[in-house]
Amino acid sequence: MRLVLPAGEPVTEELASFAALEVARLARGERARVLLELAGVESISREARDVFGSVPNLAAVAVLGAGPVDKVIATFLIGGGVRPPFPTRYFSSEHKARVWLTDISHDG
Repeated sequence: MRLVLPAGEPVTEELASFAALEVARLARGERARVLLELAGVESISREARDVFGSVPNLAAVAVLGAGPVDKVIATFLIGGGVRPPFPTRYFSSEHKARVWLTDISHDG
């Protein structure tokens, strides 16, 4: 499953909650592996980070960015505060991100 965050905009708790509901709807009760693209996102709020870290039906999340600013934002998303209860990793290569998502166990 691919989730693309809007470039040039801040990711708020409201946007994160909407995205989490979409993931739950599309996953249909299964644990989903998600490619989260955040290239060009302006910022991610602490509240949005908390929402992304608490989505119950995620098996793994590969965070995809395009440059150093994206990597800083991804580091905040993945490692700030409480770490998500599912495997997460940052990638600058979509191919490597997809390989990782394919290889990782559903049970983390």
